[in-house]
Amino acid sequence: MDKGNNKKRGIFESLKKICINPLFILILITVVLTTYLLSAQMKIGVPYWDVYNYLNNAIIFAGMGAANKNTIIYLAPMIPFLTSLFFRMGYVSINAIFIISAIIFMIGVIGLYFLLKERFNAIGSLTGCLIFISFPIVFSWAVSGCIDIPGISFSIWTLFFLVIGLKKDYRYLYLVLPTFMMAFLTRYTSGLIILPIFLYLLINKDHIKKMETLKKIVFGISIELVVLITALIYFFVKLKTAASIFSLFASIASSSFTGANDVAYNTNILYYIQNLLNYISVGPFQGFYQQILNPSQGVPTLLAYLLSLIVLFGIIFYIHRIFGAKINFKDRKILRTGIVIKIGLILVLFILMVVSFYYQYFTLSEIILFAFLYAIYMILIKSNAVYDQKKLELDFMFLSWFGAFLIFQSTLPLKVDRYFITMAPALAYFIVLGLSEFIRKFKSKIKDKNFKPGLICLLIAMIFLSCSTATYIGHTPKKAFTIDIDHACQWIKNYDPDYKDKVICSDYPNAVNWYLKKQISPGSPTIYKTKEKFEDHLQEIDVEYYIDSTSNPHPKIEGYHIIKTFGVVAIYKKI
Repeated sequence: MDKGNNKKRGIFESLKKICINPLFILILITVVLTTYLLSAQMKIGVPYWDVYNYLNNAIIFAGMGAANKNTIIYLAPMIPFLTSLFFRMGYVSINAIFIISAIIFMIGVIGLYFLLKERFNAIGSLTGCLIFISFPIVFSWAVSGCIDIPGISFSIWTLFFLVIGLKKDYRYLYLVLPTFMMAFLTRYTSGLIILPIFLYLLINKDHIKKMETLKKIVFGISIELVVLITALIYFFVKLKTAASIFSLFASIASSSFTGANDVAYNTNILYYIQNLLNYISVGPFQGFYQQILNPSQGVPTLLAYLLSLIVLFGIIFYIHRIFGAKINFKDRKILRTGIVIKIGLILVLFILMVVSFYYQYFTLSEIILFAFLYAIYMILIKSNAVYDQKKLELDFMFLSWFGAFLIFQSTLPLKVDRYFITMAPALAYFIVLGLSEFIRKFKSKIKDKNFKPGLICLLIAMIFLSCSTATYIGHTPKKAFTIDIDHACQWIKNYDPDYKDKVICSDYPNAVNWYLKKQISPGSPTIYKTKEKFEDHLQEIDVEYYIDSTSNPHPKIEGYHIIKTFGVVAIYKKI
């Protein structure tokens, strides 16, 4: 009898340990929230233009269609390729790309936990992940079909394999290049993660030189590199997109990319810095869905201000603790010529970085940022016996991550709020760092023996996550206007069985192309200087149907009349 009770007690204790494990709690919360977000997204529909481009490309990758004027085949291929696998299995649905996004999002959150755990304890890592999920731009775009979240998810795993490969088991280093390539092919600009990779390798150069398996590692990675580059070149040549991709990269690297005609055109280099609080927490609860998708249109909550203030003080305490131990300005030795020159070099690099950033020289700014951070580490941080070197290395890696993408996205003339997602993991990292340091500063003054600093951080994270969930639920519409486009296209199929032989025009051509599976002529009254020119264009290409989804009210078009409306969408037919 006692053996039976002991066995039951053992099972209960084991289950208890599992249930209170921070990783289990994180997986449970992530799965539940992602399931809700996925179900909501399936009802809402496609939230923005580019998702249809990925869907149309997925049709091509699945061998179910050919490229046409509506498809942009040189877009990052990873998400379309993964979506095409669902199509090949017979599940040809918009929901496929939402499911792919949901799976990769959960993988990314788990990866972030493991990466943060290299710096913080389990509770701190859980806190960082929950704060990351709670960011409005992450919460609202997590399963939307956009490539920003998947790109970041693969980037997280790339850096995790790098860190544990250098510090624990060199075999993980063989996974760095494949996951980096996956991040790059998911979102081309994710390739910028190479900067924190190089910085981390450089500040660990002494450790790398001592690795007994260094030659073996270099040889293995070299083979990987040759194979992956060969496959990449073949893939782009096969798709006939090599020239377009090279031209895109060249224009960005040379800062010649303008996009002046794009609705997202914005030359304000401080855009993301000015809206930083909005990306942490946005409110109030009353508002509209676009404030969640684009937090800059809303206002920060009081929680965002309070948290930012606490984190700021925490970071200041942390910097003082490190540099205060390294540099004692009361010590006359600090005035030695060598030290003055080194600090002067850091100041010069900082000034050059600010100037190049101001004049929007992207490539130069990134190079100077790399040199600036490395100079600080070598001059002021390295061999600092007062603090854990491994933690400092991770601090600099995350700082270079945030800085590299902040410079790129700020100097890029196209700016939308979801681009900040590329910086979200690094922001979550420094929020946890600031919180933990702030609490640490005042921990000694609290006499209560039951005081748990980690639980305070976790409580704050849960409050933010609860607010984000409540705000999202309060703003979520029953459907997006793209559902109306779907209904309009299904109606045309029944109304005119020969629709594939007719010329159809739309102001949202990539969406109509997806639903009708045929090339759609782009056009709208706003593109042309006058309505008359637009009418001439319709007549010139002999348009039979025009589908309008963005005009309010729908205009009168000479030679056409509205035969059906679905919500905000109107179908015009040639008279």
